[in-house]
Amino acid sequence: MLARLFPERIDNTYRGYQAAIWILVLFLLGKTLASVNAIGANPYWSSRDVLQGVEGFPLDNFGATGAKAALLLYGWWGFSHLMLTVLAVIALVRYRSMIPLIFLLAAIEKIGMQFLAETAQLNGAGGAGAAMPLVVIALLLIGFALSISTPRQLEHRS
Repeated sequence: MLARLFPERIDNTYRGYQAAIWILVLFLLGKTLASVNAIGANPYWSSRDVLQGVEGFPLDNFGATGAKAALLLYGWWGFSHLMLTVLAVIALVRYRSMIPLIFLLAAIEKIGMQFLAETAQLNGAGGAGAAMPLVVIALLLIGFALSISTPRQLEHRS
């Protein structure tokens, strides 16, 4: 397993299940959309609307300066996630041997974010959307397992 996470050479050799690649593509599409929303580059929703609505932050209670600071931090968060997404896309396109590591890092990040949100009791808007982070974590862990496993047809060829 460690050889799959940290290969001697980072190349385009991928030995895991193809389903893991599709899970990663779906995850990256969602992460890209969230990042674009956070940095305010979505022409349909402002980052303020997303932060107040989807994320459940009461910006009106922060005052003008506090709301601007929260929006700036949200934009920075979105930009850093966009850069991590670019790195994952590069791995997907050119360095597929990194896919298991990308899954592991994404899962650790999402678990850590969920832990911090639970600790701070900031669970977003609640309702149906409250389960979404847990679904994403489960998909990332499934994708990780699929990416480090070898399909039977590859086992027989080796």
